[in-house]
Amino acid sequence: MSNQYLVKFEVDEGEWAYASAENPFTYDSKPLIFETKGEAEVYLLRYNNAHVVKQTDIRPMSTEERSRAKVRALINKGI
Repeated sequence: MSNQYLVKFEVDEGEWAYASAENPFTYDSKPLIFETKGEAEVYLLRYNNAHVVKQTDIRPMSTEERSRAKVRALINKGI
C-alpha cells in the first residue's frame, strides 16, 4: 500500500482541520487525500499555517476538540 497524505491547517489559534474539497467545509467534511507528498505540499501553500500529514498519522479528535469544532461550525454558519 502506498503512502497517502493530507493537509492539516490551523483554522483558529490551536484549532486544526484537514483540507477538504468542500467550500465551505465543515469538520465532518471528508479530507482531500493526496497520492504524493509533493502534491500535498503544493496544496498547503493556500494556507498561512499548514503542514502535510501522512494518512497513518491521523488520530481521532478529542472530546474537547470536537466540542470546539461544533462551536466553530455554528459561528461559521452565523448562528
